[in-house]
Amino acid sequence: MKHSLDNLSDNEWQLYKDTISLSGTMQDLTQQLSENGTYDKYREIHQQYLELLNTTADDKIKTESLKRLTFLNWYSILEPSCFTGVDNLDDKTIFNSLSILNDYIKDNKLDAEFIWMLSYYSCWDWIILTFSENKLDELTKFVKSVDTSILHIPKNQLSKGSMDNRGQMGIYWTSVSVEKVETK
Repeated sequence: MKHSLDNLSDNEWQLYKDTISLSGTMQDLTQQLSENGTYDKYREIHQQYLELLNTTADDKIKTESLKRLTFLNWYSILEPSCFTGVDNLDDKTIFNSLSILNDYIKDNKLDAEFIWMLSYYSCWDWIILTFSENKLDELTKFVKSVDTSILHIPKNQLSKGSMDNRGQMGIYWTSVSVEKVETK
């Protein structure tokens, strides 16, 4: 099946809605998400982003797929899976996507948005360094160069809707107020 960014975003949105609709303790939520297949479905989506990245000829789709992969790699380790529906992503998929990210850094292919996103994720350096250190030199250098005393997000600066239809990455960035607030 050929995947598209819109299709993958829709699938993420549905899993997110299903995840936040559950109730109970963290243990209960974890069990429910495991039993209803959410974690397995998210691992599939994660893999599908990598497949899309590797099969499309469109540079914009490649970059967006890599942004979403990088987000999911980070988010799956940082946040409790019972609240995100993202758990136990495939290490090989994580490493392969970070290897591509390493090449993007090396080739100076990160756009401004990707730079602030990656700078933000790098504030939890151990998440990325677990995979990159002594293997992916450019990514390791980038992560270690980030000044963690600076807020690396464009608070209330992005145009309204810029994070729409971008999977959980868009949901997350909207929740931390990167988009301008509309005033009436």
